[in-house]
Amino acid sequence: MIRRAMPGLMLLLGALAAPTAAEACGGCFNPPTAVQVVTDHRMVLSLSRDRTILWDQFQYSGRPEDFSWILPIQNGGSVVVEEADNLFLTAVDALTAPLVTRPTAPSGFCPTSGFGGFASSSPSIADRGGESGVTVINDRVVGPYQVVTLAATDPMALRTWLTSNGYAIPAAVSPVIDHYVSQRMDFIAVRLRPSEGVTRMKPLRVIMPGYVPTLPLRMIAAGVADKVGLSLVVLSDGRVEAQNFTNAEVRDADLTYDFSNPTNPATDFLNAFNRINAANAGRAWVTESATQLYQTQIDSLMTNCFDPNTFAPISNCTQDSRVGTLDSRVAYQSFGSAAYATRMRADLAATALDRDLVLAASDRGARARNYNYGNVRNTPPDPCASPHSDFQGCSARGGNDSTAASLCVALGLIAARAARRRRSSDR
Repeated sequence: MIRRAMPGLMLLLGALAAPTAAEACGGCFNPPTAVQVVTDHRMVLSLSRDRTILWDQFQYSGRPEDFSWILPIQNGGSVVVEEADNLFLTAVDALTAPLVTRPTAPSGFCPTSGFGGFASSSPSIADRGGESGVTVINDRVVGPYQVVTLAATDPMALRTWLTSNGYAIPAAVSPVIDHYVSQRMDFIAVRLRPSEGVTRMKPLRVIMPGYVPTLPLRMIAAGVADKVGLSLVVLSDGRVEAQNFTNAEVRDADLTYDFSNPTNPATDFLNAFNRINAANAGRAWVTESATQLYQTQIDSLMTNCFDPNTFAPISNCTQDSRVGTLDSRVAYQSFGSAAYATRMRADLAATALDRDLVLAASDRGARARNYNYGNVRNTPPDPCASPHSDFQGCSARGGNDSTAASLCVALGLIAARAARRRRSSDR
């Protein structure tokens, strides 16, 4: 979808969680399946009145010298760019992903189908910007990246400066840059240092002062072919939603399970999302979950003190002091121990990237991450419902164990009495 230079918000593809195979069991209870749908862009945004923090992670294939990432920002001199830990994004993703529970089959029936850092100084290039009409606010090395913050009032001068300093800028980006320059925006420009390879791609943490509820989607449009998938988790004081796009949710009623044709919950959820998105002309932001998320949950998952399947705390687990937890401390500094996590997903056509995403407070209330199938078809008959059922075959069912035991005791007493009568008659 994105080749060579990748302008805008570019993030690592989310991993598609492998569905768990159903095992033979008494009641065929199936635990919830985490829906980790593959996306093209993954973001975490900590949004408060004090400051706004964007976590962004890249995946890129191509020559390192062709990689460019440009982010329009306000007040570039007060913006800090740091290296972040991938585990933070992974933990937030895992803790907010939808959980879909397959319906429980009657006893004796089991489907056979499987389911399933700190910036250091570098040789400055600020001296080369003085006469070009472009101001270099700062220049630094962040991990494997060269990061420059720029200000310009002339879009052509900005494009010339970027290309002459090794930033790959496709022609399609030119009108986008013109737009943001006209909005008096500054720019963060990121490229891989010549000595670094693409295997060193690391997530970045961009810290901006104040409340910045806007994501510059126009920059993405310049690098996509037909559409782009976006996954965004917003940490804030309450639930948020899109102010200038359609908002939607997947309901239980949108999920159908057929026992005669067992399906993967991740596929069913994605199909429901696609139907909702199509019904809204490909411009929907679907809220997948909106609940309280505690910093300790993220820290515990990052340091392996949480069960990855149930997210329950693991006893006798000692958290280490890895720097990775710095991301959660930065994220929650404005909220205390808990924040509201709103997880949103979109699959936007290139034509829908004609505007930036503006977030606003939502009055829709909580949206649990747990989903159940609202429609169930071809449920197999309950083997214990028939009046001719073998009670031994139903003994695994709740309540039938005591019935079977009582019947066995009664039969034993009858047999004992009959034996006593036979012995008396023999005498």
